[in-house]
Amino acid sequence: MNEPGKRVSWVELYLDLVFVLAVGQLAHLLVAHPDMRHVWIVLGLFFVLWWTWVGFAVLSNRHGADDPAQRLLFLAGSVPAGVAAVAIDPASTGDVAVFALSLAAIRVVLAGAYGFKAGRTDLLRLRITRACLVSAALFAISAGTPAPFRYALWAIGIGVESGAMLAEDRDAMRRARRDRDLAALAPADPAAALDPHHFAERFGLFLIILLGEVVVEAGQASVDGDVATTAVWTALVAAMILAASLWWVYFDSAAEINLKVLELSGGSPTMARAIFAVGHMLPAFALLITAAGVGLLLDDHPPHIAAWLACVGIGIYLLGTRVFLVARPSCIGARAGAAARGDVPTRPPATRARRVRLRVVAGGVGRDVRRPHDADGARR
Repeated sequence: MNEPGKRVSWVELYLDLVFVLAVGQLAHLLVAHPDMRHVWIVLGLFFVLWWTWVGFAVLSNRHGADDPAQRLLFLAGSVPAGVAAVAIDPASTGDVAVFALSLAAIRVVLAGAYGFKAGRTDLLRLRITRACLVSAALFAISAGTPAPFRYALWAIGIGVESGAMLAEDRDAMRRARRDRDLAALAPADPAAALDPHHFAERFGLFLIILLGEVVVEAGQASVDGDVATTAVWTALVAAMILAASLWWVYFDSAAEINLKVLELSGGSPTMARAIFAVGHMLPAFALLITAAGVGLLLDDHPPHIAAWLACVGIGIYLLGTRVFLVARPSCIGARAGAAARGDVPTRPPATRARRVRLRVVAGGVGRDVRRPHDADGARR
């Protein structure tokens, strides 16, 4: 992803450090309580934190200027985010007051950031501001609401805010399917379009954070071992190779093609939601449980669920991050590489006009798109 485009700012990277803390807390929670009940608890808490992070990613993508005012807003948001990360452990036992109120405070900050400099005609920013305030109110109310109703309030709040930030255009979806053209997904309002390079880079960096957790858990488990035997060192090397392999799976092909698809759709919020916000959620969680599984497997007496966590996590990650290009009639590999680079193999002028079908599968979301070619082989 080395093409020109908006880049991630330093303050965004600082905010990511806070979410590193949250990811670490979730992994440690699963290592401390290796059972299916806590897998579901960790999934629920991760779901809420994931969409909180997405809110900052969308904000910086559309309105980030990396000026002092924005830096202060991001730094202000990092404070309740850090409190929420530390409150993960009590939240896992049902004491969610601090966790829920911290998430409510984050959404107040997001509402302030979107409302800042928003004019009366800036309908998108005003809509997102109202959605964040509604979500903040729901999270605040949930602090005193018993289970399971509090979790319903969280889900409603996330649905409201995510629907405003990354609205799904169903009419555009129908046009794209009918015309087999990703360009049909381009938003009518230019302000709603996302910068593809920045958005892809943000999600790639978050996956690196989670891959880092695999390394941390492997290293920590090895350090905590009583005896540094050959078997322990071999297991550590294997865990490091696993983390590097998982990195390769995504960044060697999937990352580039996800970026290219978002570019072809004109920065469509619909496509960004499908491929990144929703499509990356399960692979990201898969890395989290993989990290916990690797850490548990390196214990002297690993529980039975350790291998399940690692294997299932790797399987979900592989299924969620694979991107397949199907070209007709042949040269699948060549066309896959060309799509990732933005190039198209040229064909002789006499070649009859043809269509290439692009099959994108990211996070369980599939799209069939046929890109027309002119007689000389150039893609229109």
